[in-house]
Amino acid sequence: MTVSLKDCALLVKLFHKNNDCAPVALQKFRTLKGMKKGVGPMTVQGLLKIIQKFEKTCSFAVQSGRGRKRIDSTVVEEVATAVQEESSDGVQPCSAREIARTLDRPVRTVHKILRNILHLLSFLQTAMLAMCRSCFLLTCQKARLLL
Repeated sequence: MTVSLKDCALLVKLFHKNNDCAPVALQKFRTLKGMKKGVGPMTVQGLLKIIQKFEKTCSFAVQSGRGRKRIDSTVVEEVATAVQEESSDGVQPCSAREIARTLDRPVRTVHKILRNILHLLSFLQTAMLAMCRSCFLLTCQKARLLL
Protein backbone atom coordinates (compact mmCIF):
# COMPACT_ATOMS: atom_id res chain seq x y z
CA MET A 1 0.00 0.00 0.00
CA THR A 2 1.38 3.40 -0.92
CA VAL A 3 1.30 6.50 1.24
CA SER A 4 -0.19 9.73 -0.13
CA LEU A 5 1.72 13.01 -0.18
CA LYS A 6 -0.44 14.40 2.65
CA ASP A 7 0.30 11.34 4.78
CA CYS A 8 4.02 11.68 4.06
CA ALA A 9 3.92 15.30 5.20
CA LEU A 10 2.03 14.29 8.34
CA LEU A 11 4.55 11.54 9.09
CA VAL A 12 7.50 13.92 8.75
CA LYS A 13 5.74 16.47 10.96
CA LEU A 14 5.04 13.85 13.64
CA PHE A 15 8.62 12.62 13.39
CA HIS A 16 10.04 16.06 14.12
CA LYS A 17 7.45 16.84 16.83
CA ASN A 18 8.43 13.68 18.71
CA ASN A 19 12.13 14.46 18.91
CA ASP A 20 13.10 12.47 15.81
CA CYS A 21 11.64 9.23 17.10
CA ALA A 22 10.28 7.15 14.21
CA PRO A 23 8.41 4.46 16.22
CA VAL A 24 6.49 7.07 18.22
CA ALA A 25 5.68 9.04 15.06
CA LEU A 26 4.33 5.88 13.40
CA GLN A 27 2.28 5.01 16.48
CA LYS A 28 0.71 8.49 16.58
CA PHE A 29 0.08 8.37 12.82
CA ARG A 30 -1.72 5.06 13.18
CA THR A 31 -3.88 6.34 16.04
CA LEU A 32 -4.77 9.48 14.05
CA LYS A 33 -5.74 7.36 11.05
CA GLY A 34 -7.66 4.83 13.16
CA MET A 35 -5.46 1.86 12.25
CA LYS A 36 -4.83 -1.18 14.40
CA LYS A 37 -1.71 -1.23 16.53
CA GLY A 38 1.27 -2.49 14.54
CA VAL A 39 -0.66 -2.55 11.27
CA GLY A 40 -0.22 0.07 8.59
CA PRO A 41 1.21 1.00 5.26
CA MET A 42 4.67 1.81 6.60
CA THR A 43 7.48 0.43 8.72
CA VAL A 44 9.99 2.37 10.78
CA GLN A 45 12.65 1.83 8.11
CA GLY A 46 10.26 3.10 5.43
CA LEU A 47 9.56 6.24 7.46
CA LEU A 48 13.27 6.88 7.96
CA LYS A 49 13.80 6.47 4.21
CA ILE A 50 11.04 9.02 3.46
CA ILE A 51 12.55 11.47 5.94
CA GLN A 52 16.04 11.09 4.45
CA LYS A 53 14.64 11.69 0.96
CA PHE A 54 12.69 14.73 2.18
CA GLU A 55 15.72 16.24 3.89
CA LYS A 56 17.79 15.70 0.75
CA THR A 57 15.32 17.04 -1.84
CA CYS A 58 12.79 19.03 0.26
CA SER A 59 10.05 17.31 -1.74
CA PHE A 60 7.85 14.23 -1.47
CA ALA A 61 7.27 13.99 -5.21
CA VAL A 62 8.83 11.35 -7.42
CA GLN A 63 12.01 12.65 -8.98
CA SER A 64 12.00 13.12 -12.74
CA GLY A 65 14.26 11.13 -14.97
CA ARG A 66 13.50 7.81 -13.33
CA GLY A 67 11.51 6.40 -16.24
CA ARG A 68 12.65 5.00 -19.55
CA LYS A 69 15.16 7.03 -21.46
CA ARG A 70 13.98 8.75 -24.62
CA ILE A 71 15.41 7.67 -27.93
CA ASP A 72 17.65 10.29 -29.47
CA SER A 73 16.34 11.93 -32.63
CA THR A 74 19.57 11.16 -34.49
CA VAL A 75 18.98 7.45 -33.92
CA VAL A 76 15.44 7.79 -35.28
CA GLU A 77 16.80 9.53 -38.38
CA GLU A 78 19.44 6.81 -38.83
CA VAL A 79 16.78 4.10 -38.67
CA ALA A 80 14.51 5.96 -41.08
CA THR A 81 17.29 6.42 -43.65
CA ALA A 82 18.37 2.79 -43.25
CA VAL A 83 14.80 1.62 -43.89
CA GLN A 84 14.60 3.79 -47.01
CA GLU A 85 17.93 2.46 -48.30
CA GLU A 86 16.96 -1.17 -47.62
CA SER A 87 13.57 -0.82 -49.26
CA SER A 88 14.91 1.03 -52.31
CA ASP A 89 17.60 -1.60 -53.03
CA GLY A 90 15.25 -4.29 -54.22
CA VAL A 91 12.03 -6.17 -53.94
CA GLN A 92 13.00 -8.02 -50.76
CA PRO A 93 11.42 -6.67 -47.57
CA CYS A 94 13.74 -5.28 -44.92
CA SER A 95 13.65 -6.52 -41.35
CA ALA A 96 14.27 -4.75 -38.08
CA ARG A 97 17.02 -7.24 -37.23
CA GLU A 98 18.93 -6.44 -40.41
CA ILE A 99 18.64 -2.73 -39.75
CA ALA A 100 19.75 -3.18 -36.14
CA ARG A 101 22.71 -5.24 -37.34
CA THR A 102 23.79 -2.66 -39.92
CA LEU A 103 23.42 0.27 -37.51
CA ASP A 104 24.90 -1.61 -34.56
CA ARG A 105 21.88 -0.75 -32.43
CA PRO A 106 19.73 -2.97 -30.18
CA VAL A 107 16.91 -4.75 -32.00
CA ARG A 108 14.48 -3.59 -29.33
CA THR A 109 15.30 0.05 -30.04
CA VAL A 110 14.77 -0.40 -33.78
CA HIS A 111 11.48 -2.21 -33.13
CA LYS A 112 10.33 0.64 -30.89
CA ILE A 113 11.21 3.27 -33.48
CA LEU A 114 9.44 1.40 -36.27
CA ARG A 115 6.39 0.84 -34.07
CA ASN A 116 6.24 4.56 -33.25
CA ILE A 117 6.54 5.45 -36.94
CA LEU A 118 3.68 3.09 -37.81
CA HIS A 119 1.56 4.52 -35.01
CA LEU A 120 2.23 8.05 -36.23
CA LEU A 121 1.42 7.10 -39.81
CA SER A 122 -1.88 5.51 -38.81
CA PHE A 123 -2.74 8.62 -36.78
CA LEU A 124 -1.93 10.87 -39.73
CA GLN A 125 -3.93 8.65 -42.05
CA THR A 126 -7.05 8.86 -39.87
CA ALA A 127 -6.60 12.62 -39.52
CA MET A 128 -6.29 12.99 -43.29
CA LEU A 129 -9.39 10.84 -43.84
CA ALA A 130 -11.37 12.96 -41.41
CA MET A 131 -10.19 16.12 -43.12
CA CYS A 132 -11.10 14.72 -46.57
CA ARG A 133 -14.54 13.74 -45.32
CA SER A 134 -15.19 17.19 -43.92
CA CYS A 135 -13.98 18.83 -47.16
CA PHE A 136 -16.20 16.49 -49.18
CA LEU A 137 -19.21 17.33 -47.02
CA LEU A 138 -18.52 21.05 -47.37
CA THR A 139 -18.30 20.81 -51.14
CA CYS A 140 -21.53 18.79 -51.23
CA GLN A 141 -23.27 21.43 -49.12
CA LYS A 142 -21.97 24.21 -51.36
CA ALA A 143 -23.15 22.31 -54.45
CA ARG A 144 -26.62 21.96 -52.93
CA LEU A 145 -26.73 25.69 -52.23
CA LEU A 146 -25.76 26.49 -55.80
CA LEU A 147 -28.49 24.25 -57.22
